[in-house]
Amino acid sequence: MKRNVVVLAVCILAVASAADPLAAAASQRSRAEVYTLEGLGALPGVAGCGCLGLGFAFVGAMAAWGIDDPGQNPGGALVGFSLALVSAAALPAAAGFGTAWAGRELGEDGSTGWAIGGAYAGLPLAVGAIALGVYVGNSGQYGHSHLDIPIYVLAGLTIPVGAVVGYNLSIERQAGPYQPGLGNRLELPGVALTSVRLPDHSVEYGVKVQLAGLRF
Repeated sequence: MKRNVVVLAVCILAVASAADPLAAAASQRSRAEVYTLEGLGALPGVAGCGCLGLGFAFVGAMAAWGIDDPGQNPGGALVGFSLALVSAAALPAAAGFGTAWAGRELGEDGSTGWAIGGAYAGLPLAVGAIALGVYVGNSGQYGHSHLDIPIYVLAGLTIPVGAVVGYNLSIERQAGPYQPGLGNRLELPGVALTSVRLPDHSVEYGVKVQLAGLRF
């Protein structure tokens, strides 16, 4: 009888573990890895909308300043540039949806709306970084140093980072065991005694002071 009970329990545990592999894997991942995977989830939307926007902008430019008939196709230029703007406006939304999808696959329970809002919050930073990159690239002092390339890379990362930040800000987290009323994130200042064992087997004592803590 005991053997049958043990076998049944093992079977139930095996089925339960196989039914939810993502949750089990998510519990073993560090927060940094989860944030990275959520950010990677935003990249397909960023790349897709970015490529569409560049393509439409190219079509509009060719219609406006084409070699054969420059300035003779204002309607095509208007359509191309309008679709480029629509693609640029949809890019943060696509990034937010991708981040939220990746978060759900990892077992997180954040908000898609917050992810999209965070992505749109990163849009002004991306525009500012692009403007800075153009300025640095066209500057006579920095024109040949290629310092604008990392600025453009940073501009491309602001929207996925904003989506990840917004998505995780929507998740309630317990920052400390004694501060449930501080937004579940803020830790109060504290003092703790520390000890370090030195190579000669002696112990060195110290004091660790924490002014504040914020769990993301």
